[in-house]
Amino acid sequence: MPQMLFGGLSERWLLKEAGDIHWRMLCADLGVPSGQLADREGERLYASFMRIRMESTVPLTRYTENESLAAKGALSRFGDKRFFSELTFLGAAGEVRVEMASVFITRSTDNKSLARATPQQIERSRGLSHSVLPPFGQAYQKIKHLALETAEPVRDTVLELGGTTFDWVDHDLDSRSYVVNPYHDLNGANLLYFASYPRIHDVCERMILNERLHRAGHERESAFQVAPVARDVFYYGNADAGDELTFRLRRMERSGADRLRIWSTLVRRRDGVRIADLFTVKALVDPANAVGRLLAGAA
Repeated sequence: MPQMLFGGLSERWLLKEAGDIHWRMLCADLGVPSGQLADREGERLYASFMRIRMESTVPLTRYTENESLAAKGALSRFGDKRFFSELTFLGAAGEVRVEMASVFITRSTDNKSLARATPQQIERSRGLSHSVLPPFGQAYQKIKHLALETAEPVRDTVLELGGTTFDWVDHDLDSRSYVVNPYHDLNGANLLYFASYPRIHDVCERMILNERLHRAGHERESAFQVAPVARDVFYYGNADAGDELTFRLRRMERSGADRLRIWSTLVRRRDGVRIADLFTVKALVDPANAVGRLLAGAA
């Protein structure tokens, strides 16, 4: 049951599957096997995700064993480096939409020395080419600018996701340390895998929620009380095996009757570089459960 988690659809499997479809569509568009992707100097190229966005019409726990998911997708590009895909997974319980944006990169020494590059096969591309940067890419640039370049306070709503909104904040509610584990977190190119960023978020979120529940006198496992609905990940950097990351919790609060909105930032501790922002919406399995009561009215 590699597609399942806690009796429902595994978000990690879903993102890996979506990433694989994106990668295969990209290689098909360029007419080259993935192992032969190279720039004009012959340097091996890898596809690095800039942003992924997953939204389901129902919590992922609603998709059940033996339920079929029909996938369809479309690929487009802007310029000679950035590719975009829109994927839909349709099941009996609901529909999941995944949007992805990637760029080609080369690596010189380690995962902190990645540079954008153009594939030598770009002239073969026959897919849709945008004359202006698509809104999905524009939103990425806006969030990246806020995350890495803006020092002034921002009070506007910066993101809508899963039926809720996120305002920008510049303070932390909590933090945890996480060490990159090559057995869990790296891909075949020894890069921190794009699908590992949400997993790292969930590991640290669980630690924080379980500790808060324990202090409040509740012993139930928090992971079984919530279910993923939507996730929007903005990637700015990578990390190597053994690197220590700081998980910075920016927001974790109830939204509406049965939703949680959570925003976290991942930072490389060694050099203080911010490598990702993750915006997450989860459903309370039961709005009256311990997690729901704990976060009722939280700021």
